[in-house]
Order: sequence, then C-alpha cells, then structure tokens
Amino acid sequence: MKKRPTDSSEAGFTLIELLVYCVLIVLVVTAVGGIMNSVQITSNSVRTVTSDATEGQLVADSITAGVRNSSDFRLTSPSGTDQLLVARVAERGTTLTWACAAWYYSASGTGSLRFTRSSAAIVAPTAGELVNWTLLDDGITPASGTSVFSATGALLNVAFKGTTTGRPSVLIKSTALSRAGASGSLTCF
Repeated sequence: MKKRPTDSSEAGFTLIELLVYCVLIVLVVTAVGGIMNSVQITSNSVRTVTSDATEGQLVADSITAGVRNSSDFRLTSPSGTDQLLVARVAERGTTLTWACAAWYYSASGTGSLRFTRSSAAIVAPTAGELVNWTLLDDGITPASGTSVFSATGALLNVAFKGTTTGRPSVLIKSTALSRAGASGSLTCF
C-alpha cells in the first residue's frame, strides 16, 4: 500500500495543542498581572511614606530654623499634653528686626503642629484661635512619652512621628540651639 503525501495545507495544530497554548497564555498573563499589581501597591506605599517623611522634615526645619534665629524661646504646656513653643526670632532683611514666632503641638484628634507669627507677644491660643494658626502637619504623635518638644537651656529637641492611617510611622528628630543673648525691645512671652 502506498502512502499518500500530505498536503501542506492540512498541516496545523490540533484542538488539544490549541487548548494547551491557551492555558499557558492565561497562566503567563495572570502571573504578569499579579506582578504589576504588586509593583503598583508597593509604589503607592513608598510614595506615601516618602511624602510623610518630607512633610515631617519640613515641619522640623521650620521649627529648628526659627529657634536657631532666635534670641530666646520659651516652652510651656498650656493644656494637658499640648505644648506651646514661642521664640523671639530675627527677621530677614538688611537691618535687624525682631518678630514673635510660635509653634503649637495639639495632642487632640490625630495630633497636629501649627504655626503663627506676630509683632506682639504670643500667648496660648483658645481652640477657636488655634484654627486660625497655619497648619504645618497633622497625624503627629510624640516620638516617646507625651512631648514633641523638650528643652535644656538654649537647646531645643524636636522628636515626633508622622503617621498616615494604615502606613508605618515616620520618625523625625532634630535639635536647635538658640543664639541666646541678643538684645532687643520686642517681648514675645
């Protein structure tokens, strides 16, 4: 018996081969999709933590720059674990002028740090007055204990954690030394 030559137009894939290829493609697409999803979630988490760290560093820089440019500062606890830091700071310009600057840590809610500047003495604000202060950051908790600020002589320590719900907290620590001894007529506290 003679074999009949196969026509090249009859060559192709069987149904089973096609099914196997389809299953393999689905597995590869599923794996790649899972990896892409994981990369997106990680990217969002890193972006949030980086943003929290940047905000915390800017707040700490604001406080330490103010204290470094101050002739003196006073730290008080006006209510519960809230803290008020008031400093007499040198203003930028060609001649030396003084202003009062204050930072207020409020432990209520998620915790917040606020700032204000004035040409007159600054006293502890009421809750209604505090909302008019500039919000520097919220989601602030002390790094340890109940204080964000601590002072030893002319040295101020700032230590807090910036937190975002569901994310790890970011620890911010900084110190500043006041240039105590400068004279001037403005009384800030």
